[in-house]
Amino acid sequence: MTEFWETAFAEKQLMWGPEPTTSASLARDTFARAGVKSVLIPGIGYGRNAKPFLERGMSVAGIEVSATAIELARSRLGLEIPIVHGSVTDMPFDRRQYDGIFCYGLVYLLDARGREKLIRDCYRQLAPGGHMIFTIISKKAPMYGLGLRLGDDWYERLPGLPMYFYDAESVKREFGPYGLVEFSDIDEPAGSGATLPFINVVCRRDAVIVGADEAVRRLHAGQVEVTVDGALRQTQVEAIAKALETSRTTILRMGGCQITDLGCKAIGDALLANTALKELWLFNNEIGDVGGEALGDVLKKNASLATLCLNENRVGDVGAKAIGEALRTSTSLVELGLGRNQIGDVGAVAIGEALASNGSVIALSLNHNQICDIGAASVGDALRNNASLKILRLRNNAIGDAGAEAVRTAIARNTTLRIVNFEENPASPAFHAGIKAALEGRRQ
Repeated sequence: MTEFWETAFAEKQLMWGPEPTTSASLARDTFARAGVKSVLIPGIGYGRNAKPFLERGMSVAGIEVSATAIELARSRLGLEIPIVHGSVTDMPFDRRQYDGIFCYGLVYLLDARGREKLIRDCYRQLAPGGHMIFTIISKKAPMYGLGLRLGDDWYERLPGLPMYFYDAESVKREFGPYGLVEFSDIDEPAGSGATLPFINVVCRRDAVIVGADEAVRRLHAGQVEVTVDGALRQTQVEAIAKALETSRTTILRMGGCQITDLGCKAIGDALLANTALKELWLFNNEIGDVGGEALGDVLKKNASLATLCLNENRVGDVGAKAIGEALRTSTSLVELGLGRNQIGDVGAVAIGEALASNGSVIALSLNHNQICDIGAASVGDALRNNASLKILRLRNNAIGDAGAEAVRTAIARNTTLRIVNFEENPASPAFHAGIKAALEGRRQ
């Protein structure tokens, strides 16, 4: 895809003209009514769609895979806004949250996993109360059904340019879990007086922090995102777990709630029945190996959970081994956070062996544990053939020169890895430098 767009912009320059799209102007009005001050545009191209937002005094940042397009934005449109040179598949590039996100086209050029990740990544970078607007191609478009069929409503019209076509059902399915507010048909100019039918999709993030009783109510109501605050009694955790069983909530955050193994097991039991939850954040609790084993059972059977964060808990080798065994067959989990736990080589080996066959996990955090050379070598060996992992965090373990060399060798052979955090390990400076050198330029 990178080569396709680089060639297209090099040959055709301002191929769509300098004027913004109709949907960008409509998004500007929606953002203005909502008081949006900052806007992110993934796939900004040469920047024509930045103009409506800038004219209303909003700050704009972009992401663009083509270096030529970024240069065109500077030289031809005079844009001096920050634009990250990189692929949207590697989002996020920072931890900033934006009041508004506008994404024209783009998402329908990705496969199902890529579309879900982009929508989820955009939602995460929305500030509470923020809006994100996507413009996507409709099944009513005249080119629907033309070219090589890749799957349901997914066709490759030109080499290297697959397109997924949307209708009302697929809009609800893909955007519903991320705060879908409304969607409507919109015609965009296609040159020579013609138009193409698109769908304008508006989503909103509501991230209010609540107590246990309100969390139960919101889970029953199927609110997109529920964030629970404060220490919870076991009975309160069980009430939340019971509500979770049939909830349509997509994101559940229960960080710093003093959840124990018993509470984690109740949540795990609920997830054996739940089919809607995409993200579970249980950081900074009191979950140990029993809870880790319970969540390992979940990952073997639950096909919807994409993010599991257990950072800052008490999970040791037994719990990590159970989670590792589950990763062998899991196809839904994309992000796994096990940083700041009590995992040693046994747990790391289990996770490493699982990575050798797992094709879904993109980000893995094992920082601030007790992993030594044996565990690091296992992870490194697995990554020689792993084609999905992009982010690996191993900061502050007990990894020496042998483990560092295994990681460096894996990076050299693995073209997918983009970020490896290895700081604060006892390996000698030369090995730290070798890992950094192997990663040079990977974010691009």
